Amino acid sequence: MNIGLFLRAIPLVRATVRLLLASAGGYALAVALAFLLARALPMSRAEATITASLAAILAMPAAAIWAYGAPRLWHAAAGILGLVALCGAIAALVGQPG
Repeated sequence: MNIGLFLRAIPLVRATVRLLLASAGGYALAVALAFLLARALPMSRAEATITASLAAILAMPAAAIWAYGAPRLWHAAAGILGLVALCGAIAALVGQPG
């Protein structure tokens, strides 16, 4: 195995991981945020769903900006995946919508 070829491919791998983190992680964050807000907002179900969906639309580009703007790849991954886990956990604790 040529180690020079492998070392030259590392920036491509990092860029690919950031791309996947921005797209899949951003989508997961948008879904988790919409799920949390739809359950937690003190409104009727229809209003809470619409409000949660509109707020979730903003989460995906914010996650993409963070995925490419974070100084280290693990900072980006920890930030996005941590928020996904946090939103999911809080949404599970809130319970069923009324």
